Amino acid sequence: MSTYDRGFSYPTALGSDRGIETFEYERSVRAMIEQILFTVPGERVNRPTFGVGVQNAVFDPNGPFLASRIRTALEENAYKHLGRNVAILKIEVTNDEATLSVKLHFQITDRPISPQIIDIALPLGVVE
Repeated sequence: MSTYDRGFSYPTALGSDRGIETFEYERSVRAMIEQILFTVPGERVNRPTFGVGVQNAVFDPNGPFLASRIRTALEENAYKHLGRNVAILKIEVTNDEATLSVKLHFQITDRPISPQIIDIALPLGVVE
């Protein structure tokens, strides 16, 4: 069993053995990508560049610039915080009058599994 077979849960919780709950590695990577997507840069102490803050893009105009900005921020964060083991393959961002949708295709490079997808739809009104 390698060190990459399990990861800590987020948010941190107690497991059935009264220790920190752990996830399978694939689920742990998915949780970390979601943390990166929803953490606003500057929100984490001692990590001012961590996060994309995708929920703040709800009111931005749709277009190639929005998709490029989210993709660049996500790729930089994924490389810095997840290392070379996670490759961001494709990001699709659409924005209409009611919803910002982000569809993220990623792959864990050392796992012989097909690419995984995270599909997020943020309704207008999420940002306070």
